[in-house]
Amino acid sequence: MVGKGNVRYTIVTPTICRPSLLRLCRSIDEQTQSDWEHLVVIDMPRNRLAKNQREVIASIPTKASRSYSYCDRKHNNYGHTCRHHGWEHATGEYVLYIDDDDYLADRDVLNTLDTVTDPWAVFPVLRHGNVFLNLPPGLGNTGTGMFIHKREIGRWPDMDCYGADGAFIEELKQRHRYQVVNSRPLVIQPKSSCGVSNAESWLGDKLAKLQGRYLARNAKSPMNGRKRKENNIRRDKHV
Repeated sequence: MVGKGNVRYTIVTPTICRPSLLRLCRSIDEQTQSDWEHLVVIDMPRNRLAKNQREVIASIPTKASRSYSYCDRKHNNYGHTCRHHGWEHATGEYVLYIDDDDYLADRDVLNTLDTVTDPWAVFPVLRHGNVFLNLPPGLGNTGTGMFIHKREIGRWPDMDCYGADGAFIEELKQRHRYQVVNSRPLVIQPKSSCGVSNAESWLGDKLAKLQGRYLARNAKSPMNGRKRKENNIRRDKHV
């Protein structure tokens, strides 16, 4: 465990105060490993909270290891500014990011992550009902709740781009070795929560389909074929 009053894990959660936040908090509170802090970053100014959002916050049991802050700076970037903000207040040796519509799979998730000793690690999740683990970790395939990293090796990028998690993973991969946690899925990422479809899941699926269509169209383009033929001719001339 970490000395000097620090904890092993900082869990950062950006939230718009959906009812599913209570489910996540319960899954954290029930962990058999208690060496954690939970930083809940509310993705709006305090004075803009609606009544139902205040009620969600009020329903969460008070714990000394859980704190709340507000992300007052105007942005529209899928919680990336909130994750960036959370890093400033983190005291844990390792940082883990869990969105408010996801939750820990069982009571021993953090005990399982105690096996991590490398600068960062990836682990399986249950994504939309299917086990998911992308190896090697990479851009667009390793998402927010699928990895853990030592606080000092990197900070979540504050950028207006859906793929900021992929960009962060690429940076970590280039600079530091990583560990694969060979375990059951540790985080549940449902397609809908509390009867509401998860917007990030919907958007991610849409972007993946659009990217696939773009790549397929380029692969079939006659212009691409002509360019490949011209490149082959150039290479032949230099042989």
